[in-house]
Amino acid sequence: MLRQGGLIRVFTTQERLIHWLHTATFAVLMLTGLLLYFEDLQPFVVGNAGLLSRFLHRMGALIMGALPLLYLILDYKTFFANARRLLTWSRNDLTCMKGMPRYYFLGDPNALPPQDKFNTGQKLFYVLVALGYPVFGVTGLVMWAGKGQIDPLLFIFFVIVHDLMAIAWVAFFLVHLALATMHPFMKGALDGMLFGWMPEEYVKHHHPKYYAKILEEEKSS
Repeated sequence: MLRQGGLIRVFTTQERLIHWLHTATFAVLMLTGLLLYFEDLQPFVVGNAGLLSRFLHRMGALIMGALPLLYLILDYKTFFANARRLLTWSRNDLTCMKGMPRYYFLGDPNALPPQDKFNTGQKLFYVLVALGYPVFGVTGLVMWAGKGQIDPLLFIFFVIVHDLMAIAWVAFFLVHLALATMHPFMKGALDGMLFGWMPEEYVKHHHPKYYAKILEEEKSS
């Protein structure tokens, strides 16, 4: 059932599981990676503490790399349905990007055009995540096993690419976190990822295209 007691079911249990596993592993990767860039935290990257932080970083990377496969195993239909939604772009998304400053910073609830299950900001975030997987995979493996085995300049190049992608992920993650937890327009979205359900009025206003599809499914069932 997609609609019940003034609520709309938006995310399945499997979707939410993968989302929170991804969040947890990314938090581990972010924190263990940031240790390298702050002088006050340098004691955590040498000796036994350094061995532990590198172990946690590598295990986090392996787990994160396995999450798409786990998603496919648990719920391949939703995986491909969401992938299709996230990769489908139109003129509507360009209009949405133009309206984002008014929506998020000026509090204009009518600044965005009608959105589907995922809005344009979420699409941008997930496209970056999808690009990050191969970039992190290749550069991470080189940094793990290639030190001392390849040309030092080439090794530094891989490190820089790895770091630049990490900066992009962290920036988007922090924006995503701030919007989800603090922005008044996002309360319903956080409920959806916590419990799977969003208030019907929230979906109707913030995701009208998705709401219309739910109504169509109800009529046809």
